[in-house]
Amino acid sequence: SLFDNYKLNACSPCYCVTPAIQADYTLCTMAVQYRARKYLEGIGDTSIGTDNHFGELNVREVQRVCNSMVSDICRVYNCDDPEKLSPELLIKNNIVKAQMAEWLYTAVDLLNHCCLPLMSNARTTIEQLQEEKISDQRTVIELQEKLICKKDGDLGLVSQTVQKELKSYSSALQQSCSTALSPKNIATAVQKITKEEDRTKEVVVFGVDEEAGECVTTKVSTILEQLEEKPRITGCRRIGQRVTGENKKRPIIFGVKSTDIVYQILRKAKRLKDIEDFKTVYISPNRTLDERISRQKLVSELKERRLGDPTNHYIIRRGEIVCIDKT
Repeated sequence: SLFDNYKLNACSPCYCVTPAIQADYTLCTMAVQYRARKYLEGIGDTSIGTDNHFGELNVREVQRVCNSMVSDICRVYNCDDPEKLSPELLIKNNIVKAQMAEWLYTAVDLLNHCCLPLMSNARTTIEQLQEEKISDQRTVIELQEKLICKKDGDLGLVSQTVQKELKSYSSALQQSCSTALSPKNIATAVQKITKEEDRTKEVVVFGVDEEAGECVTTKVSTILEQLEEKPRITGCRRIGQRVTGENKKRPIIFGVKSTDIVYQILRKAKRLKDIEDFKTVYISPNRTLDERISRQKLVSELKERRLGDPTNHYIIRRGEIVCIDKT
């Protein structure tokens, strides 16, 4: 029948004018209502509830209807982007009034039953939230004022205590300042700092034969040549008391330009044990007395560990004894 023919076209994604549709306006109207109900199916079951809340389910249903209708409009007008729809495009002559009425009916239904109630409900909710925000801001301001008053009181108490303590400290400082900042003490402190800085640029050599009339600088230069180092040597000398009649080899201490050169020499010093004429020569940094005592303890502990565990190899690295597996 003519009505069945129209229903078949109405269920399709889109439809245009046909002779059968133009012949019967009544059937067109029935088809518009039928098609519109297909769009709006489910909206009635998810309308705004009695509590005036428009929930996520309502939003999804409205979005579904809008997407379906806009998708059909784009198909009919052969438009790939809804943003490109315009009055000039929508005025096509080959689109029947029934189709346009269907879309208009759906849009009006969405406005009256979904969009407008939602906007009204949102306006009421926003007003309530604004009132709550203003109330919360008043509460925050009151609490801030109380906190400021409390801090002012505490600050006044602290200020009194600090002034009292400052008077006591000032009195004590005046008594000790003259002694602490005396020229003699300042000079001693400067000398100590300078000495510590110079110590980091010095190297000590042990196990070098000592001879009468020797030139220790030449001996040190010969040793450094074995390490492929030729720094400028300063302050080269033997240290310690020389005892007559004893074949004791006093250490030699010398200085270089920077701590970087000291590091390079110490890093290569272990090569000497593999050179025949320098196997007994040992090079170390110029340590303080406390550092030498600590080093001796580490060396003693290292020997004990090597004797107790010959399967592993123990070395001193960065002030600690480290185990290295021989395998």
